[in-house]
Amino acid sequence: MSFTTDIKRELCRAPFASRCCVRAECYGLLLFAAGFSQSRIRLQSDSAAVRRRARQLLGKCAGVSFAAAGEKGHTLLLEEPEQVARVFQAFGYEYSSAALHLNRAMVEEDCCRIAFLRGAFLTGGSCLEPGKGYHLELATSHYNVARETALLLEEMGLPCGFVSRRGNYVLYYKDSSVIEDLIGQMGAGNAAMHFRLQKVEKDFRNNINRKVNCETANLGKTVEAAARQCQAIRVLEQAGQLEALPEPLRRTAQVRMEHPEESLSELLRYFDPPLSKPGLNNRLRKLEQLAGQWQQAQGPSAL
Repeated sequence: MSFTTDIKRELCRAPFASRCCVRAECYGLLLFAAGFSQSRIRLQSDSAAVRRRARQLLGKCAGVSFAAAGEKGHTLLLEEPEQVARVFQAFGYEYSSAALHLNRAMVEEDCCRIAFLRGAFLTGGSCLEPGKGYHLELATSHYNVARETALLLEEMGLPCGFVSRRGNYVLYYKDSSVIEDLIGQMGAGNAAMHFRLQKVEKDFRNNINRKVNCETANLGKTVEAAARQCQAIRVLEQAGQLEALPEPLRRTAQVRMEHPEESLSELLRYFDPPLSKPGLNNRLRKLEQLAGQWQQAQGPSAL
């Protein structure tokens, strides 16, 4: 079962509120359904709960009923012209009108706007499982409806993205906080809580991975630097240059060769009197420079 299905099932358990909110929810459900035109109204959903709620809403608002179609009965159709006309009239449309617009009279109140979004999500919505990413969208085949719904969402303080995809117009969100809030406002409180918990778990895992990656990168740099330093010391030793160096450099070379895998911080404990990390780093850099200078002076034969 997908996260989208979980949300829709929970939304379908929301009690029917006032008359205006029932109409607003049914209105959103129709505008974001698979088809809403003068020729027919078509709703498609794998969820029996969504199909049941769609029948209830349409019966309450227009006094008509969907007929089941398709091999599995996942499609609901309304094709009788008289019944389609009743639906159009119930939501303030002229039956002869070609293009659909958002009837703002249906979504004047804040509660009706939330109900409208709930209906829109039931037929045109989807939400990615938070463990896989953050994406919620509403898709409709009506350009004007999409644009005007986007304006409505902006007025509600929920500005969304807008994109055209395969003949549909998609309103989408990728901000996890907005998605969580929207799911909760529509009436899916349990799904919103699940989303929040999954988000926390994902963020925790990402933080752990970042720390591990950082530590791995630092370890790699430490090993690489130690190998480079030991090679420089061997060059100086083989050239007979090491014994001629000042005692601090000889001591540094000795400590590094005795502990080739340890970091600078770990090497500091072998020095008495104590030595600072920058001081140790400068000594090791000096040994590398001296080895490089000697190799350069000797030419290719020193390599």
